[in-house]
Amino acid sequence: MAEQQEFVRSLEQATYEMIKEATKNMEKVCLAVERDAKKNVPVDNGTLRASISHDTQVTSEMIIGKVFSNLDYAPYIEKGTGIYAEEGNGRMTPWYVPEEALQGGHKLPTFQGKVTPVYGKSGKKYYKTDGMKPQPFLEPARDENKKRITRILAGKSK
Repeated sequence: MAEQQEFVRSLEQATYEMIKEATKNMEKVCLAVERDAKKNVPVDNGTLRASISHDTQVTSEMIIGKVFSNLDYAPYIEKGTGIYAEEGNGRMTPWYVPEEALQGGHKLPTFQGKVTPVYGKSGKKYYKTDGMKPQPFLEPARDENKKRITRILAGKSK
């Protein structure tokens, strides 16, 4: 009976060590992808770059690693907007952004799309835009690291 209990304890300890090692490897993977995402991100004032982070969670069924930005506009940078949005998911007609909405150091409402200053009947200035081209930074970071991710998760790389 004592031998059986010792065997069960050794299995539990081995399982714990395996989960601990796999979690450590997931953390390494996330750090590598996060680093490359920060290299890839288009930089205006650095807010988006600084917002890129990662999280590793262990559940009863799996170890989950996530690399992300918590900024509301991050998906629009990654996937584009308007007529430039990936998979045609953007607005297909131009829209107008009032000049006062850009106060406080904001750039024009696009990076690589078309922006045209226009004036309303009252003389108020607007910027007409048809969207922003995608500037992916997260997905390329993941894709550039696929081989490394596989090696690290398999425990073959430190």
